[in-house]
Parts: sequence; C-alpha cells; structure tokens
Amino acid sequence: MTHRRLAIGLHWSILMLALVMVKGGIRVARALANGMLCKPGPKLTWVLRTVSRWVHRATHTVLAVTVVLNGTALVGAVPHDTGWAALLVLLAVGSFHGLYLFWRHNVLFDGALRVMTPRFMHKIL
Repeated sequence: MTHRRLAIGLHWSILMLALVMVKGGIRVARALANGMLCKPGPKLTWVLRTVSRWVHRATHTVLAVTVVLNGTALVGAVPHDTGWAALLVLLAVGSFHGLYLFWRHNVLFDGALRVMTPRFMHKIL
C-alpha cells in the first residue's frame, strides 16, 4: 500500500476511526502516532514547512491521547465525561486540519485535497 492510498483511507475513514477509538482501539492510535507523516506542501514557506511536521505529530498525539482517555473511561478508571471531552477536542483538531488543507488547496493551489481524495473525485476538485 502506498502512502497516498493510506492517507486517502485515513482521511475518509475518520468516522470509523472515531468509532474504533470509542470501543478501545488503542493499537490503531499507537500505529497512527508512530507513523503516517506526510511531507509538507511544496508551496509552503519555510516557516510553515518547518511547523507543518510538528503540527502533524501533535495531531496524531491528540488522536492517541483521545484513544487512551476513551479506553480508560470505558474501563471506569476516569469519569465518562473525560472521554467525551477528548472526543470533542479531537473533533476540533480535525476540523482545523480540514480547514488548513482546504486553505492550502484553494489559496496555494498545491493540490492538497487531491493528494488524499480518490481519483474519481479529482474532476470535482
């Protein structure tokens, strides 16, 4: 599997990933946190290019922490509100990630959305 197909699959299956997290998918979050780092866009300035990798790692860390908090909430070690709050934070981080990619695609014209969408949708973008 190529990195492109993996990125497409991850971006389009985030709802399924959220459901897996709620059910205690700690292994999935560990795999996401340890890998799957894409290259920054070619048209980003040097500051954004440097920051991009660290923000991507932080996003994966938020995903892993959300899984851990939801797993401990399901076991009963922490209150259930903790897991729900973590999911809301993950939703906010994911929304900002989507807005950033939308900005890159429409302002920088670097095809950021084409990288992660299936080929049959490229005509729409």
